[in-house]
Amino acid sequence: MTTIRLFGNDIKVIRLFGIQISPSPALKNNNMQLQRVDRFMNMPDSPPPSLRLAIQSVQGSRSLYMGWKYLENSDININLSRFLIPAEWCAKLLNHMTESESQKIQSEDDRGINVSVMDPRGNSHDMKFTEWKSLKRLVFNRGWNKLVENNQLQKGNLLHLWHFRTPDNKPCFAVNIIR
Repeated sequence: MTTIRLFGNDIKVIRLFGIQISPSPALKNNNMQLQRVDRFMNMPDSPPPSLRLAIQSVQGSRSLYMGWKYLENSDININLSRFLIPAEWCAKLLNHMTESESQKIQSEDDRGINVSVMDPRGNSHDMKFTEWKSLKRLVFNRGWNKLVENNQLQKGNLLHLWHFRTPDNKPCFAVNIIR
C-alpha cells in the first residue's frame, strides 16, 4: 500500500493483480470497501490473439489501440442504437482518419462514413461512424444494435477499441469485450 497526497488529502493506494484500487471515500463503520481506479488500468499493447488473427484474416494492418469504456445503459439501449465514443478518444480517432474521412464524419449533413466493426468472435458489423453535433461526440450507429445483440452486451461490460485499415485503406475497428 502506498500513500499519496492529492489536493491536501492523504490517499492510500493499493495495487492488486495489475489494477490500482483504493479505499472508497465513503467508508462507513471502518468497513473496507474497495473500488477500482480505472484510469490507472494498463492499456493492452495489441488486441487479444483471437481478435488479432481475425484482423489479419481480413488483411488488416496498423492496428492501433484507441481506449476502453465501461458500457452504459445508453450504449446497449436498442431504442438509441448507438455507441457513444468517450470525448477523450475523439481527437485521437479523427487524427487517424484521412482528411476526406474527417470532413465526412464532421459534416453538417451528418452523413458520416461507413465502417466495419469487428466483434470479439471476428464477426464484422457494418456501421455508420459520424459526429453528433448536439454533443460534439463521435458515435457508431446503424448496425450497433446487431453487435450488442450478437454479443449479449450488458451494462458494465468493459469494451476495448482498436482502429485498423484494410488493404484498400478502408477504416475499420475491432472491439474486445470483458465481462
